[in-house]
Amino acid sequence: EEERRRRRRENKIQDKLNEDSLKLADYGNSWKKDSVPSYVSYDTVSSMGSLIGRMPEHRDSTYSSMSEATDNRSLSIKSGLTEESGHSQVIQNSPPTVLTLSLQYIASEDNGTGKLVIYVKDVKDLPPRDYIGGLEPYLVVQVVRISWPLHRRAGPPLHLLRTRTLRHSFNPFFDQKFTIDVKRSDLKEWCLKLIAYDQDKYTSSTELCDATLALRDIKNLTSSKEALTLTCNLTKTNREVGDLLFGVSYLPTAQRLSVSIIKATNLKYLEIVDTIAEFNPYVRVVQLNGSTGRSVKRKKTGFKNATECPEFNETLTFDLNPNQLETTIILILICSRLVTMDSEEDVLPNKRTKDKCLGKVAIGSHVIGKRQRDHWLSVIQNPRRVISLWHTLK
Repeated sequence: EEERRRRRRENKIQDKLNEDSLKLADYGNSWKKDSVPSYVSYDTVSSMGSLIGRMPEHRDSTYSSMSEATDNRSLSIKSGLTEESGHSQVIQNSPPTVLTLSLQYIASEDNGTGKLVIYVKDVKDLPPRDYIGGLEPYLVVQVVRISWPLHRRAGPPLHLLRTRTLRHSFNPFFDQKFTIDVKRSDLKEWCLKLIAYDQDKYTSSTELCDATLALRDIKNLTSSKEALTLTCNLTKTNREVGDLLFGVSYLPTAQRLSVSIIKATNLKYLEIVDTIAEFNPYVRVVQLNGSTGRSVKRKKTGFKNATECPEFNETLTFDLNPNQLETTIILILICSRLVTMDSEEDVLPNKRTKDKCLGKVAIGSHVIGKRQRDHWLSVIQNPRRVISLWHTLK
């Protein structure tokens, strides 16, 4: 009789644990039932019981938070992980990005000065964003000198040309023409730097790919009376601006996602400000609907003054139903707050200043980066546990 009672109690406890586990696993999505990636280290987790619900007192509540990481139930992912072949195969298998343009030099008899006509036709097969949404591309043409005197540093571009922005296109047809006055003798010292950007409404413009074209390498540019049509491959930009450590956990019963922003290191602040004194970093977290690409909710941390390695240690929470886990994307941005002096506010009281975005990272089940996908899947498979990981900001 005692043996039957003991087995009955064990069966009840096991049924309760299985019921709790099925809250996230039983949605007909096989990827949610896969094993946790091998680089997840259970540093302080006891080997007793299930990873999802070991003990009844560990059930989440409305008042639970990311601070539960201190009760020996947090998970960490080793920062030394390199992205596996998933993301690289997507990039390698995609067709090259090709820009089509034409150049023509029209000579003039006055002072030996002519006109350089640059016609930007189109770009084919632009690389996609790291997260959901179509591109809003535009092209920038920078005219720079190939070489500078030894006693001078390389100066700014001689000319800066920009096409219009086209919405929702991976193959934009710009059909725009630019004209520049130039001496024939200066053409051999000129170089065209062609950069394709994506105008993201949640961040600043993101550089997608670029190419460099030296005018002295173009045959018959000054002698041809017709425009020379050129095609060049654009190389995908690998721009990294720092690293960010943050943890994520999901509480199924409370239906709440918590994002704990811990710290950032090696932020390349000179890309958006001139001095460290002007750099006031903070983190903005945007919850996106993966189906529509629209923002659901936005939150941000407090800002830190004049530091390239800020420590935030703040937790931001978002209401999230279990059936939204597959489509939700969490976009995390590092921004710099523009602090205006009181005298400037008195002179320009109605002027609106926009904070500058340095870099971003997105996690979700449908983002391109494998490291970012695995972080999100580990959160789903291990509710009530904080999954922490370093990410590179781009």
